[in-house]
Amino acid sequence: MKTKLFRKIGYYLGVIFFISLFAKENISSISFIALIIFAIFLCFKKLNKFSDFLKEKYISVLMILYFLLALLGLFFDINSKPNYLIRLLPFLFFPLIFYYFLFYKNHIYNLIKIFITVNFIFLILLDTYAIIDIIKNQSLFVSQAGREYYRFLYTRYTDGGNFEHIYLSLYSFLSGILLYQFKITTIKIRILLGFYLLLHLFMMGSRAIIISIILGGFLFLLVISLKNKKYIKYFFGFILTISLLFSSAYLFKDTLLFNRYSQVFEWYQKRDLILERNYSVNNRLKVYIIGLEACFDSSGGIDGTGLADKKIKDTYDLKFTTKFPFKTSTYNAHNQYINNFIDWGYIGVLVLISLLILIIRNCFKENLLYICFFWICFSILLLMECILYRQRGVFLFVIFLAIFAQTKIINNNITLTNDE
Repeated sequence: MKTKLFRKIGYYLGVIFFISLFAKENISSISFIALIIFAIFLCFKKLNKFSDFLKEKYISVLMILYFLLALLGLFFDINSKPNYLIRLLPFLFFPLIFYYFLFYKNHIYNLIKIFITVNFIFLILLDTYAIIDIIKNQSLFVSQAGREYYRFLYTRYTDGGNFEHIYLSLYSFLSGILLYQFKITTIKIRILLGFYLLLHLFMMGSRAIIISIILGGFLFLLVISLKNKKYIKYFFGFILTISLLFSSAYLFKDTLLFNRYSQVFEWYQKRDLILERNYSVNNRLKVYIIGLEACFDSSGGIDGTGLADKKIKDTYDLKFTTKFPFKTSTYNAHNQYINNFIDWGYIGVLVLISLLILIIRNCFKENLLYICFFWICFSILLLMECILYRQRGVFLFVIFLAIFAQTKIINNNITLTNDE
């Protein structure tokens, strides 16, 4: 009786944690701590075989090593950020999370459904808020810093900064992937829900997500088409779809809806103005130029933890002030690989790449093609965003890596799609 109650408590702690991913980060942290404490008790009770846990020991070692690099960085530079190290604690606790999902492997399907359901509820609430906001102000637009934005897009995702659009976009993209991989609901409802998610991905304004999906889709379909000719039709269908989308963005490049995407055409039409302007897309190119220079100036070893933004600023002040203006409130590298290299050198990048290769290999080996596609897109997304800098990104990475690091075990216990 006590064991049964203990199992239920652990399951509902998992449910609470998945729900808390859409709450404020401090709430997510509290839920994560509760989950870790339960996982520790689970290990002491030895209700699951440790032999299963050791099957993916390489990923666990790499995750712990990722945290240890951050810990060593604190000793290499006194200006390192302890808060950044604290945000990376989930990497250290990865073996416990992995062990938790091993124990509740028969409940992963339900936990995934809860994540997807809460994501849709959250989006619907945001849509409702946006509609009320439009009616209240009797305007579709809002002016900010001399520029106009659709109120429907702007006020929902950036107001108050409680949930940055890049993370909400990533959560929604993952929900769509899980929706199809696990064949949740009927195919007609999946198509409807998938369209709803795609609409929000486009409207949230996260160009990094859109770019990663386009590049990831091209790479993924190219690889599987070379391995199996039956996928060639999907590859050419994807190329046609992307061509139509690019054409639409170009034809309506002067509208507010397509403005964020049509700026890409300036990269060949107005090259001389790229480094002179201070739009977000222009600043992104500038920070990459500065970030790469900071990498060249780095020793290639462990220099510190959380110092990437400071080193990028120092590099700009030292080498680029006379070359182009760079007005920004943050010197975020907007590239996880550059961020890791500046802090931890070659080993920091190699550990991250090794983790991504291992999980992509596992998913491809078990024919979990949708999940494989997600991790490919995620790897590309890290070229444009420091997803693992904020706690939301760390939680998402650690939790779902723990789930899909055990793909063979999951495949033996729940029904996953194994077709195209």
